[in-house]
Amino acid sequence: MKKIKDIKQKMDRFVDFDGIALAVWGTKSEDNKEKFAVNFAIDMNSIFDLLSFTEYDYEKENYNLNDSDIFIINTLYDCIMNFSNMTVEYISENAINIYVPIEESFAKLEIRSIEYESITIVSYERVESNEGVKPGKIGIYNFDTMEYENFPEDFIIGESSYYVYG
Repeated sequence: MKKIKDIKQKMDRFVDFDGIALAVWGTKSEDNKEKFAVNFAIDMNSIFDLLSFTEYDYEKENYNLNDSDIFIINTLYDCIMNFSNMTVEYISENAINIYVPIEESFAKLEIRSIEYESITIVSYERVESNEGVKPGKIGIYNFDTMEYENFPEDFIIGESSYYVYG
């Protein structure tokens, strides 16, 4: 029963989180000085796309958790808040893999189809090692100033200027 209550609290945190717009700046590889910049939003839709149930199912409490759901719910929020420790594997102009240390391994987010305010997180899984290079900067979009600020240092949980609503 405690496990279900814990999952419910974490899901409520995601619903409160709603979503943020991020940018990652870096070089395409360690030995390549060619730079890249990728902008994307992680929102509730992209989070529910990873789960085996919909937001509607969650609101109606009509869902069954599988092992993948439990891993995602238990680690994704902490993973997002730990992006400052990520490495990025540049795949193409609109595709990257992000590796974040989680629970003595790494969480790998395969992000594809990156377009303004639209992304597809193809997968979120635990992997043994990371790839890519440390990004030069990770930013969070401030909708009030219309500029990117440092993430997670400048991010204030609950500050409406940072959130993507939708």
